[in-house]
Amino acid sequence: MVQICSMSGVGFDGKPYGLSYLWIRTDAGRAQGTRPRQRNDCTVRALALALDLSYDEAYDTLKIAGRIASRGFHFSEWISAQPWASKMSFPAVKGERRMNPATFTKQYPSGRFICKTSKDVFCVIEGVVYDEFENRPDRCIYTTWRKAAPASCP
Repeated sequence: MVQICSMSGVGFDGKPYGLSYLWIRTDAGRAQGTRPRQRNDCTVRALALALDLSYDEAYDTLKIAGRIASRGFHFSEWISAQPWASKMSFPAVKGERRMNPATFTKQYPSGRFICKTSKDVFCVIEGVVYDEFENRPDRCIYTTWRKAAPASCP
């Protein structure tokens, strides 16, 4: 079910603002897979959704790459080396708001993306955020990877 995640606040300039984006709560098939009790698996869920893989296929792919169950993983290094992933970084600019889910989904309304924030990785498909947890609309996105056209994907 599609939900709207929204918030309002006061910007750097003292003016009020509102941020919102569409969001779908999903475990990316974990509950139906062979590892329903996994935790700390946002990279697995994001990969499964972005590449349209089963949870178990994504889990096994990252396990081969060095991911250890229920622990952190150097996902940025791994995905940056994948030929199907185009990296986009969003560095801080003094006096400007950082990239966030609300802005990202408006600026990139089509395509499949894996987005990295501090302590979370989630998927955006056709302008909708897919994640197990709701991210604040102003949460900083540091890096994203866009899935290339199907011809060059595994």
